[in-house]
Amino acid sequence: MERLRSYFLNGADRLVSQGYIGMEIETMFVDANGAPISLECSKRMLELLSRSGWSVSQKKGNVTTELKKGESKILYELSRANIELAVEPSIGPCIVGKARSLLQEIYAAGSFVGAEPFFEPILEVDNPSELLVIPDERDAVWLELDGRTSLGNLAECSAVQFVFDVDPGEGIAILNRLGFAIDCFLEDYPQQSLWRKYIRESRAGYLPSRYGGPLVFKDIGDYCDRLAEHAVVLNGRLVPFKDAGDFDIPLFLRSIWWYFRLRRYGSRLCVEVRPLPRREDEKFQEQLEFVLSIIQ
Repeated sequence: MERLRSYFLNGADRLVSQGYIGMEIETMFVDANGAPISLECSKRMLELLSRSGWSVSQKKGNVTTELKKGESKILYELSRANIELAVEPSIGPCIVGKARSLLQEIYAAGSFVGAEPFFEPILEVDNPSELLVIPDERDAVWLELDGRTSLGNLAECSAVQFVFDVDPGEGIAILNRLGFAIDCFLEDYPQQSLWRKYIRESRAGYLPSRYGGPLVFKDIGDYCDRLAEHAVVLNGRLVPFKDAGDFDIPLFLRSIWWYFRLRRYGSRLCVEVRPLPRREDEKFQEQLEFVLSIIQ
């Protein structure tokens, strides 16, 4: 438990927020018939981007699975048709302009190969598990643990997420403000049903609160206690937290899919806000202002 607390606060307890905001945007791409693009099509998109200012940072076999430009990244998000853009954090709301500029580069590559962005949070298909791509070892572990049918539920959905650096003494208070406002978030979050179905159908046997999670915490100790209720994924199986030993903390935290959660980025403590749907790019500023109105 002390390892968790130390992970969140060690070195960060002397810092104050500088107003950095990060952003992750998932975008489904479809062909001229409105069907999810093929793996070959998305591979060509990434190949085009790799010849126009983006460098290849990860490959799996002969497939490029991640590109970088500065600290921004382009990568697959489970589905062959779902491309994620993780935007390098910026100070203040200029993150939205940066995100839209980088997205235009992705859209241009897609247009060249007949792929158009789909501005909805769910792209319904008859067999979503057929969309799955497993770009790295982490996703391969989840495929083995969950089963293809269960994990396929998440291959249909795309979201927008924001990350805010925070004063360590304010992190829990900000999580609680967001938690009190959860009904406002869920008014437009259709992915909720797919996430619930994923948890319910997974053969791993997750606790229901592994997704969504608690919404109010007493302090950082309580936050860590609630995390420790969940098993750790080790060697393709769930191991009780108390028996897990010296496990990879960042990987464990990424497997607890709470609506709002603490993250570490370098030396900074951050709050990640997850329950936002993918809509038209024009909605980004509205989504950001909505979140800021709650946390500030």
